[in-house]
Formats: sequence, structure tokens, C-alpha cells
Amino acid sequence: MHAILTLVRKDFTLFFKDKTAILLTFLVPFFVIYIVGNIFSGAGDNGGLSSNIKLAIYNESGDPTANALIEGLEAEQSIELIRDTAGPEQTRIPLDRDSIRQGIVDHDYNFALIIPQDYLKEDGIGLRLEFLSNPKNQIEAQIINGLVQKAVFTQLPQLMSGQLDRYQRQFMGEEKYTEFMDGFAALISLTYENVEYEEIRQNMGFEGLSKLLSSDSSDSDSAASSEGLLQDLIQIEEDQVFGKEVKNPYLTRMIGGYAIMFLLFATTGSAASLFEERNDGIFLRLLSMPVKRTHILWSKFIFNTILGVVQALTLFVASSFLFKVDVFPNFLNLFVVSLFASAACTAFGMFLASVSKTPQQAQGFGTLLIISMSALGGAWFPLSMMPEPMQVIGKFTLVYWGVESYLGALWEEAGLFALIPQLGVLAGIALALNLISTWRFKTGDLFR
Repeated sequence: MHAILTLVRKDFTLFFKDKTAILLTFLVPFFVIYIVGNIFSGAGDNGGLSSNIKLAIYNESGDPTANALIEGLEAEQSIELIRDTAGPEQTRIPLDRDSIRQGIVDHDYNFALIIPQDYLKEDGIGLRLEFLSNPKNQIEAQIINGLVQKAVFTQLPQLMSGQLDRYQRQFMGEEKYTEFMDGFAALISLTYENVEYEEIRQNMGFEGLSKLLSSDSSDSDSAASSEGLLQDLIQIEEDQVFGKEVKNPYLTRMIGGYAIMFLLFATTGSAASLFEERNDGIFLRLLSMPVKRTHILWSKFIFNTILGVVQALTLFVASSFLFKVDVFPNFLNLFVVSLFASAACTAFGMFLASVSKTPQQAQGFGTLLIISMSALGGAWFPLSMMPEPMQVIGKFTLVYWGVESYLGALWEEAGLFALIPQLGVLAGIALALNLISTWRFKTGDLFR
């Protein structure tokens, strides 16, 4: 037992000698709970969101009554309504049927609602809406679907009041309908004092009653009991712009984030291998030959990049056989994305080695940065669940652009030309980190 305690004391002594490792031991859990806490702290106040989801809206019918639905959506704190798009010479032009769909294709927003010309059914009672989506984030898609349905159900009496009046006129006939309304208005004016006949008559019918009752709050029990009836009256035609034919939507959405995290943690191991080779004296023996430091660095970079590509593709091929992810129809795109992602992750690992003095420091820095980037970059949660400052920071992370690249290749089945912006950012990250690492290795102690 004495020998065991002596060895434990030895480990603590070595640990406390590395001040950076001590600091990182406490910083990692602090930053993890800080990020997760900021994401979920407002979950009950804003529908689970820390910022608004963009929803494009287009009233093709031009019916002023349909504006009640738009006003209902505008009142939702979790929705940011978009009604126009960029025009020539920095102008804004109203959305139409073509431009509202193009906005989803261009990733300006992921959801859109169209109130069509014939949104009120001609052959019965009810209404029809068109919902366009790119549900690449499942949580975000579920939230926006619920908010749209809530707004539609709430505004349904106003939206259908005119239709119900017309249906009643057709059923009773114009003459009987007018007589019925006149008599009903007269009865009310005679029954209640200080009630004018003309005022009552103007507000007779479903349309008038809906205006009178629109400011009243609805009872939750009655709303729940009428939900089935409302669903029968409402027809929402969904048009999924991307991912409609994907066999395993859930895993296809998530696998890109896990692939990037896997590559990043693998590169932390490659950073530790540099310290092992230094301690074994391999670098000094290599430098005694006609080999430069840059030769060693580039050989490490190329080897780890190739290894990362093989590992990433193995992950995707396994997901294809085990879980029916559509990998082989998009294999070329996945290979190119994995090449750029692996290069960026390898550069990140070399950067860790260049700024660390010990393997423990590299591991601590790596864990802190990888977890932070994964949370902020969208590998764990949709960016819309984060506060605006965190969303801005997230778009500067390697993980964000890696996830977007894999989503483009797998979910949207985009061609290589469409992936150029994301791949360009990954290439820029790899180049910048390699330049910093090369400079640090030339002035640091790794090769001494």
C-alpha cells in the first residue's frame, strides 16, 4: 500500500508542475457548462430558442383577411418574418412564388409559407396553405411547424368567417338569409337596452362575430377539444426543397457533425505523437540528414490528412451498410469534403502541438477547443438555439464549415461547384493554421 501511495504522490507532483495543465483541468468543464447553459437557459421563455427562426411569408391571394395570419405569425417572438428579398441597386422587392423558393435554395432561410390564390376552398369549408422547408435541423423544423400550426389555429375564425357567410347564403338562399339576419338583429335590439339595431345588423354573420370576438382569449380546454375539427378544416401542403428522398433523415443530418468531431479528436492524438518522436530523439536524427523542419511538418500533415480521409470514409461507408445512409450516390462529393475537412483538422492538430509544451497541454487545449467548437459550430444543436453573439462566433469555427459541407454533400446532394464556398473556407483555415504552426515550430522547442 505504501508503494501505491508513493506513486500517487509522484503523479500529483508531476501534475502540479504543469501549471497550464492545471488551468485547463478546470477551464474545460467551466466552458462546457457555460456554453450549454447559455443555449438552454431561455428554453422556457422563447419556445426553446435563444434567437428567432427565419420564416418567409407570401400572401399570393392578396386577400386582406389573410393578413390576420401574417399578423399572428408576426406576434410570435420566436419567428422572424421575411417579406422581401434583395433587388437591383441595393433595393428590396416583395417576395413572389419563385423568389420565395429560391431563398431556401440560396440558404437565406430554411422555411417559407405561401397563402395561395385559392387558399379558401371553393368546393367546401376549409383553407389550404403551402409550406416550403429545408429541415436540415430537426429541432428547428419541429419548432417552426408547431408555431405555424398555432398561428393558423388561432386565426382560423377570422380567416374562414367570410367563407362561412358565403356558404350560409348559398345554403339558405339570399332572400331567406337576409330575412333571418334582419329578424335576428331586431330580436337582439329589442331584448337588450342601449343596443342599436343598425350596429347589431352590421355585425351579424360569422365575419362580424369573428371581429367582435377576436380580442377575447380562448379557453385552453375548448381549444384542445376542437383541435381535431380544426385539423380537418386546414390543409397544409408541404414542399420539402432538400432531403426529400433521403432514406435515413435523422442520421444524415447528424453524421457530418460526428465525423468532424471524430477527426478533431484523432488529430489531438497526432499532436501527441510529435512529442513522442521528439522524446525518442527521432527528430534530431532526421535533422542530421539532408532533411529540413518543413519537410518533417509537411510529411506529418500529408500522412495525417490521408489517414483522416480513410477514417472519415470508413465511417460513412459503415453508416451506409448499417443504417442505409445514402453514401455511394454522393461518394465523390464526400471524398472531396472529407479531404478538405481532414486537412483542416490535421492543421488544427499541428497547431495544438505548436502552442503546447507537453502532451498534457496539447490534450487539454484540444479537449477545450474541440468541445467548444462542436457546441458552437452546430454539431450538437442548431445555431438558432444559441444567442446571437454565439451564432456569430460559431460561424468562425472549423466545425461549422465542416458540418455545412457534409450537409451540402449528403442532405442537399449539392454538386462540387455548390460546395466551393464551404470548401474554400476549410482550405483557408488549413492554410492559416499551417502557417502559424510552421512559424511556431521554427521558433519553438519541439525540434531541439
